[in-house]
Amino acid sequence: MFDKWGVWIFTIVLAAMLVPGGSAEATVRKTNVLSNVRTHIIPNLNNTGTDVCFVYNANHASVSTLISVFPNGTLILAADTLTFPVVLGPRSEARVFSWTPLIPASEYCKVMVVR
Repeated sequence: MFDKWGVWIFTIVLAAMLVPGGSAEATVRKTNVLSNVRTHIIPNLNNTGTDVCFVYNANHASVSTLISVFPNGTLILAADTLTFPVVLGPRSEARVFSWTPLIPASEYCKVMVVR
């Protein structure tokens, strides 16, 4: 009888270790850095099914940036490219764009210019 309980306990512990649990931190998919300004894509933000591009200014001064987003990841003649001007204060972060990806892990969010 104790052998059966041992097998059940082992099975439950093994299953708990193999099943991925929820995490408080979001996984960052892709990052890009230019002049201490960083972009990062967080996939499936808050389990909404949308990916979100954030931009962060690590400088101690305000900056003006141009952020290009390729939500489909095709980059064909820049037809699906969206460019956003973003003004960031010192050590600040902003949400640039959110989208529902057509092909997971194919999108880009890049810092193009920092002034």
